[in-house]
Amino acid sequence: MNNVVGALAYLQWNSLRGRILQRVRRLRQPKYLFGAIAGLGYMYFFVFRHLIGGHGPGVRVGQVPVDVSGLIGALAPLALLLVLASAWVFPNDRAALRFTEAETDFLFPAPISRSGLIHFSVLRAQAAIFVSVFLVSLLLRRGGAVGANPLQYATALWLVLATVRLHFLGASFTREHLLDLGVRPLWRRAGVLLLCAAIAAACIAWARANAPPPDATDLRRLAAWLSDVLGRGPAHWVLLPFRWMVAPVLARSSGPFLHALPASLALLALHYAWVVRSQVSFEEASISLARRRAETVSAMREGRFRFSRKAARARKPPFELAARGSAAPAFLWKGLIAAGPFWRLRTLVIATVIVVAGAQWLGASPARAPILKAVGAICLGVAGWSAIAGPMLVHRGLRETLDRLDVLRAMPLRGWQIALGQLLTPVAMLVPAQWLLLLAGGLAFSGTTGIAWFTPGLLGAGAIAALVLAPTICMLMLCVPFGGVLMFPGWSGSGRGGGFDVMGQRLIFGGVYLLALAVSLVPATLVAALLFFVLRNVGGLPVAVTAAALACAAVLGVEVAMLVRWLGGRIERFDVSTELR
Repeated sequence: MNNVVGALAYLQWNSLRGRILQRVRRLRQPKYLFGAIAGLGYMYFFVFRHLIGGHGPGVRVGQVPVDVSGLIGALAPLALLLVLASAWVFPNDRAALRFTEAETDFLFPAPISRSGLIHFSVLRAQAAIFVSVFLVSLLLRRGGAVGANPLQYATALWLVLATVRLHFLGASFTREHLLDLGVRPLWRRAGVLLLCAAIAAACIAWARANAPPPDATDLRRLAAWLSDVLGRGPAHWVLLPFRWMVAPVLARSSGPFLHALPASLALLALHYAWVVRSQVSFEEASISLARRRAETVSAMREGRFRFSRKAARARKPPFELAARGSAAPAFLWKGLIAAGPFWRLRTLVIATVIVVAGAQWLGASPARAPILKAVGAICLGVAGWSAIAGPMLVHRGLRETLDRLDVLRAMPLRGWQIALGQLLTPVAMLVPAQWLLLLAGGLAFSGTTGIAWFTPGLLGAGAIAALVLAPTICMLMLCVPFGGVLMFPGWSGSGRGGGFDVMGQRLIFGGVYLLALAVSLVPATLVAALLFFVLRNVGGLPVAVTAAALACAAVLGVEVAMLVRWLGGRIERFDVSTELR
């Protein structure tokens, strides 16, 4: 047994050593070296400087009041119960341990028992959770909200996450054992749901007989009643193990933390023994999981990762494509087909009807008016955020152009036609969503009294501005990362693992994106501002806003045309054989 443990420790040590050496060796390439410098600089100035220097508050929030902490202490065990119950209701996969393909090839045929493999997998997973939680908690100084020091909070949080992870693994082993006994998943789910329903009925019956609920409008008394119901009667005994699990996290000082620690450790040890003593067949499912993980990693590195694993099937086209005409609509036609049936005109129409009807319903009652204003503010904020971050989120799809560039250049198309065609699909996906968000915000604040900006004239001018500016701004913002993909294809790869160097590459790429974006918006902003101030006193604010928006869109359109021409020239000069290495 000692030889087996030594061999597994040797495997882990050399695997870690190899990953570190591989990351150090690739720093010889300038793109990784500069990325590592940027990533380490970011971590120093925003994390390590505060930790080492002792100045600055770190990332923490205000301490939670005692009454709120009591309510959290009552609700946290219930939430944990629901999370762990989901491990018995929803999953339908077979029991599997996380191994790589190389580990399944070498460890499964080796003279190692199932218990040894489980020990190896579980301890390695717990070590990863341990390192992640402690780094986040100590470096970012978490735990201030509950009054605990970072080390205490990190230990408590690790205990909860480790126990939950072991419970999910043990539940998968038990589900596998039930399948071997002939218990179908439907029967298992029905049994768990019936048990949960019986417990809920018992708790509700006890609460009706011993603790009638207070007035629902008094939130403080309602919170106290909920804490009382969950802390007494049948709910107390049902939630007692989960209360033991979360007690160290909610401890405000070392005394309560040390008092709650033995019970939490005992639960962790019981889960560990449950998992290790489970003797079920997991090898075949583990091999399948390792293969799928390897395929996912390979797809991410090649920029062709998809969240959905469903097989591709024939879809109806979004519109009829003419036999003759411009090449750009053909690219849009193909891109919308690949995007799926959700991105259709009917979806936009249905969403618009829902937004208008929902705004009318919320605005019809004074009691629901604050909700409408809150939803409108959120929609306007998301629309503004999507205008900046949206192109960065979809620009990785533009990298797929490089994978097909040899085929595209073989077609009788100019470079600017390819560039324009590739940009149209993300614009057609982002802009309607932004229009819908702006519509929701406009409906939420239309008719608002006391705010001069939300008059009908200005709302109409704002609608015109949104219609003409959203497409041009989105197209412009997509041109910037697309240009970065064509100029520095190695820096914009979608999958090269983690590390400071890759994080630094993304920081540099994002900084250049924002800088180029700010420079490109200067001419349009100056023209729009000049026209606005000239027409403000002549035709009023609505006329000034409309004219400024149209002028801004015209300037941005000229910039977009110039950028598309430049992107086309870059595509025509792109050497696939050398620049994609």
